[in-house]
Amino acid sequence: MNIAVAQSGRLAVSPYARRLARERSLSLETLRGSGPGGRILAADVLGFVSADAPAASPEVAAPVAAPPIAALRIAAFATSIALGALQDLLAALGNSGRAFDVDDVLLRAAGRAVLEMPDARGVGDTAVALELAGRQAVFPVAPEMPLSSLRATRLAALAGSRDDADKAAAMSLWLLPASDVRPVMIPLLAGRAMRLAVSLSTAASDHAECLLTVDAASVDEATASKWLATLKSAIEQPLRLFV
Repeated sequence: MNIAVAQSGRLAVSPYARRLARERSLSLETLRGSGPGGRILAADVLGFVSADAPAASPEVAAPVAAPPIAALRIAAFATSIALGALQDLLAALGNSGRAFDVDDVLLRAAGRAVLEMPDARGVGDTAVALELAGRQAVFPVAPEMPLSSLRATRLAALAGSRDDADKAAAMSLWLLPASDVRPVMIPLLAGRAMRLAVSLSTAASDHAECLLTVDAASVDEATASKWLATLKSAIEQPLRLFV
């Protein structure tokens, strides 16, 4: 029984509480007042729960997304490589009947730079994967292989259809067609700790824009930066790549 009724025989209730109880079809005698002298207030009506009402189901906390098992640590480096000396050398060789492309030299230089890394074994393998249309061709790095043999192997890979995407390689080399658009970010390929994208601004450009992406958990940033500097130096002073 309401305390106010028990003490004074009269039900003490605020006008607003009375209206709320009427709207909810609640009997005022069933309410316990929290106001002075047991006066029933609006909060008592709003907070009333019938004894017959089913117990509220406890709130189920939304599942917390599990953190990723392992996030790749990605580092990226870019440089512009001057091709003037290389183009002059290729032109001179062409006049003597020995034809080579910039692509041949880039493939050779990438492999040589891998061998010169402080710990080449840290990348798992010293081979270089050349990215072709929807597939890859892996070239083992052999310093003693003549550039003419490397060129013949590259041309055979272009003409063939084999896919070496599942073979081990330290890095993948993506040679982009001449364009005024070049990437500023590229993802790594599966099984490759490094990926190099090389693009010429135009077909007659004397510079190549290079973007190197590495898995920093396998190749630390200092090593990756040194690798790209080694590549740049080799191409800008290309004579040693032909021996």
